[in-house]
Amino acid sequence: MKVFISYRREDSAGHSGRLHDSLQSHFGADNVFMDLSDIDSGTNFVDAIQTAIKSSDVVLAVIGKQWLTCSSAGKRRLDLPNDFVRTEIGVALEHGVPVIPVLVQGAGMPLAPSLPEPIKQLATHDAHDLSDERWGYDVGRLIEATEKLAGQPVRSQRRPLIAAVAALLVIAVAIGVFFLVRTRPIALAGNWSAEVTYDWGDKYTERFSFTVDGHAVSGTASFLGVRRGIVDGSVNGDRVVFKTRTEELGGAPSGLEHRYSGTMTGDTIGFTMQTEGGSSSVPIQFTAKRDVGTR
Repeated sequence: MKVFISYRREDSAGHSGRLHDSLQSHFGADNVFMDLSDIDSGTNFVDAIQTAIKSSDVVLAVIGKQWLTCSSAGKRRLDLPNDFVRTEIGVALEHGVPVIPVLVQGAGMPLAPSLPEPIKQLATHDAHDLSDERWGYDVGRLIEATEKLAGQPVRSQRRPLIAAVAALLVIAVAIGVFFLVRTRPIALAGNWSAEVTYDWGDKYTERFSFTVDGHAVSGTASFLGVRRGIVDGSVNGDRVVFKTRTEELGGAPSGLEHRYSGTMTGDTIGFTMQTEGGSSSVPIQFTAKRDVGTR
């Protein structure tokens, strides 16, 4: 399908160029013709227009606010027999090529009395508005009208819609996989150990034994080399959190609570541990490594 765009540079060059690009994206670069300015020297202008328009399925006449009033040497351009816009539209009407007036810049449709005789019939054609605010929508409607007028299948809305739905499905699948991976329990179960230096300078080998049931974590984690039971443990993706308590110290309740938060990467877990209720609440950071053979 081939489309010919008729326009006046002084009136609507910018809008016509934008329309040209939009139509090329839909119909293809070789099927949208806009400008005869590159006609070779010596070529008969009218013959060149007739050839281009006769091979087109639809002519789009872009009309801006100055389309009627543009003048040359004190005369209105449309009244000059050799005016190229008048010639383009006249040839299309004469040879039965469908013409769609395309109104831009808020221009109104010219009335028959304001048009020269060869193109008065243009006033009876249905016009399409192109607004800057909803350009994509208006161009889509124009494409539908163009294809319908040329007897082609209407496809301007269907293809982008199918492409958009396909893109959304791909995104939805990717998001689903991401959250499935993020929320699936990691391979945490087993024994781990870490060399931990506390803020007062003492160093201990702390040992961790994890059991995983769904997202719940139980087991033991040592503090100052003494194993303590894990409470409120959970794992979500690569994140693991739990608490232990020091129930007594020197025979009396101590009220110490140790909060662990870790991120697993392969066979290591980067932990931050903070003790609450004791003389020091400085967070301790350390890395636990999986014991060989406990994967």
